[in-house]
Amino acid sequence: MPRQNAGVSSEQLTALLHLVKLGAVRSFSNVTTRMLGESMGLSQQAASLRLAALQRAGLAERAHSGRGLAVRLTESGLDAVETFLAEVGSNLERGKDTMQFRGTVFTGLNEGAYYVSMKGYAEGFAGALGFEPFPGTLNLRLTSEAMIGQRRRLDLLKGIEIPGFSDGKRSYGGVKCFRAKVAGRHPGAVLAIERTHHDSSVLEVISPVNLRRSLGLKDGDECAVMAYLGEGWARRR
Repeated sequence: MPRQNAGVSSEQLTALLHLVKLGAVRSFSNVTTRMLGESMGLSQQAASLRLAALQRAGLAERAHSGRGLAVRLTESGLDAVETFLAEVGSNLERGKDTMQFRGTVFTGLNEGAYYVSMKGYAEGFAGALGFEPFPGTLNLRLTSEAMIGQRRRLDLLKGIEIPGFSDGKRSYGGVKCFRAKVAGRHPGAVLAIERTHHDSSVLEVISPVNLRRSLGLKDGDECAVMAYLGEGWARRR
């Protein structure tokens, strides 16, 4: 079972999910307590109490809209819903062997080249994956919300752990990755980095070859990646 978000009760989470269903997500939506009650199978009075409880907990907010009220989730409310859905999705993915991604190529900040080429990471990738990656990452902007959801689920799945290290001046954290095949041709790995400037709409890929050059890719081109999941795939060479 997905774990309960800290500080969010099951009643609150249920109400948040119904508000999402009714469209009260990042923008204010004209959701009445009657609408919420009908969606949840509650009386209008009970729905009003649930909504008030969400507001007190900082999970939702209301504003005047004409003669009525509009509702939306706060960032805390969105985080609670997204965490729950990601964990549910990761449980559903556990029986699968692969995960398909497709995205458009774009140029990043060259941070990937800097970190991947560091001796500590390069040796870690070589030992765990069997190849030393080309000094750089292929950055893909994912093309659908479903794939962005899959990318979030990678954070919750068990992958190949590259240990952190220290260069004597500072410490560098570990990296999780999943073996992959790029464009159906080249071996590689998908990175699931906890601390990165990219959000979940971006997939970072490494390979022993220069993927841009080998595949003739330029910014705006589409590329497909198949990631292998699970411990058995994690050890696959």
